Amino acid sequence: MFTGADIARGGPASASLEELSSDSSPVVEAGDILIRVVRGGSGPMTRVAEETDEGAVLGHLVVLLRPDPSRLDPWFLAGFLDWEDNLSGASTGSTTVQVQPGRLRLPLLPLEEQRRYGEAFRRLRTLRRDADEAAELARRAGELLAGGLTAGALEP
Repeated sequence: MFTGADIARGGPASASLEELSSDSSPVVEAGDILIRVVRGGSGPMTRVAEETDEGAVLGHLVVLLRPDPSRLDPWFLAGFLDWEDNLSGASTGSTTVQVQPGRLRLPLLPLEEQRRYGEAFRRLRTLRRDADEAAELARRAGELLAGGLTAGALEP
């Protein structure tokens, strides 16, 4: 089951079906757009479902959009829906900020132009994911080096 945290970290569905209160949740298909509706923390608000995500269901506070790929590029849609100005304009609340998907804006472009934008958004998502992974590896390496220095296993 996909949760908002799964979308924010770009990982696979992590929750079990036992946590789902209703079995009427839609089943995820490749190309679906998953949107976490509660803002907060870091990470993207949207995710384009991949083939490995097929069969998962939605958790609470996750919305699914299923674009017709002959009319709307999924990466184009996810890229514009994840734009900070767009999210701010579609958000309500003060303590718990929720995104109202019906208030999100999307430019009307021909499919070929959408695909160009979609490819750029897909590459940008990959760049951000790789940068996050590199930062995490650097953090862990720093911890190991500090531990080695303080334990006497390494010298300065």
